[in-house]
Amino acid sequence: MRKLLIVLVVAILAAGAAFATASCSNKTAVPGAVWANEEVAEYQIIRDNVVVGAMVIRMERLPAGSEVTLNATGETYSIGSSAHGTRVTVTASDSADPDNVWLYGESIMDRFTSVASYRKMNYGGENYELKAHFSGKYYYYTLNGGKEERIRVGKSGFLDREHMFTIVRCYDIEAGYSGSYKIADPFSGEAVKISVAAAGEVAFSNPVEVVDFAGNSETRATTLCTAVTFSRTETPQGKPVTVLYSKADGLEAKGDPASSDAAGGTSSVRVPVQIIENDVTYNLVRISAK
Repeated sequence: MRKLLIVLVVAILAAGAAFATASCSNKTAVPGAVWANEEVAEYQIIRDNVVVGAMVIRMERLPAGSEVTLNATGETYSIGSSAHGTRVTVTASDSADPDNVWLYGESIMDRFTSVASYRKMNYGGENYELKAHFSGKYYYYTLNGGKEERIRVGKSGFLDREHMFTIVRCYDIEAGYSGSYKIADPFSGEAVKISVAAAGEVAFSNPVEVVDFAGNSETRATTLCTAVTFSRTETPQGKPVTVLYSKADGLEAKGDPASSDAAGGTSSVRVPVQIIENDVTYNLVRISAK
């Protein structure tokens, strides 16, 4: 559990130059954002077939050209894109005691470029606070209020770990997507290369409640998905993480069609419905869009 919460939370990330900063190595074209103006995904955290916790991932589009605050730190960043930015917040807690929050994370993207993030962890003896931002070719970070350090990530092909699963949603993964990313690891002080590959179609057979912008709800018994694997390319490699994304036409949480920001559409599709690492599984139980 601890390893997954450190590496994953996620969770977890367009065409043109704005996306080139966070693009994969194979230069596959991407259509744009595939989440609504506001998307809330709720998951059960399962270990050894027992529900041990709950995770909520909230995505919120941010206005183009705006100044936005990373609420956890009070620091302000600019959304320079002519389209929009996105705020992603993640909360994981004990299912038996929701007030026992294991993890809180918040991050900001300018279009699809990682800008800044915050994460506070308190689980199984693992306690830390991480603040980070990207500038130029570097990922700058502080752990537990210590000295600011930096990791060179270059000008392209990098992501904050908070955004990796989110960015992959933007690709046409149903067509057999593959690529690679650099993820800054503040615990080792290095940039880690992650390879990503679509692994075929599967069915997710757990019920998922889908709620649209008007509050209409339906429960899907089965969702057709594309399986995608995330693997570290260098030793120690460990076991790949597998994420099941709903197919683009397999699940849709409809956002408000009257939204003023329709870049990439106003609904949520290609939703991560299941995330598997070792003996820990995250199963989507509810998704809503506005």
